Amino acid sequence: MLNVTSIPIGELSANCYFVTSQDETAALVVDPGYESERLLKCIEDFGSEKLKYIILTHGHFDHIGYVAVLKEKYPFAKIVIGKDDKEFTENDVLNLSVFFGEPVKHFKPDITVSDHDTLDFGSNKIEIISTPGHTKGGICCRISDSLFTGDTLLKGSMGRTDFPTGDEKEIFSSLRRIVYVNGNLTLYCGHGPATDLDTERKNNIAIRDALNEYIY
Repeated sequence: MLNVTSIPIGELSANCYFVTSQDETAALVVDPGYESERLLKCIEDFGSEKLKYIILTHGHFDHIGYVAVLKEKYPFAKIVIGKDDKEFTENDVLNLSVFFGEPVKHFKPDITVSDHDTLDFGSNKIEIISTPGHTKGGICCRISDSLFTGDTLLKGSMGRTDFPTGDEKEIFSSLRRIVYVNGNLTLYCGHGPATDLDTERKNNIAIRDALNEYIY
């Protein structure tokens, strides 16, 4: 079974996730925005040699701020980010750190991904879904029946679109893509609690607005 550990960190309580594959041969980290002893313990307890990826759903400082440190500690782990957010890793205006007084140690991603790309992850596959709107290169990652949505989809809401490269029409389009994914996936969001796709289809105000925009 896919094992997901949620680790809220930092002043903005951004969710970092430690994920292990169903066959327990591989691990990955999603959105390590701040220093976290709990995250390091998860990695070491599982086996640091099994850490395969550091996946970034988008390039804002509260989701990438600890990446450079992790890469130095675990150089074999590949940093993955959407191709259109690649420049966020070295641009403090785009990653917002200059506005929040949260300096980000710059780094270069190892892998840039696009819509429908897949990555091997033990007995699982990681499917990349391009979801621009919160940032131009935002992605969601599907692994089995789990979807890591970053700040595109939050429980009952969606991410902001008033930061650099954000776009409301694009995030509405991205929400519609998520709505029509088959099945009732478990959603692991960039902030706040996990939820599930059926609940969000019924109750999420942003999804309602996105669907209404499409109709009219």
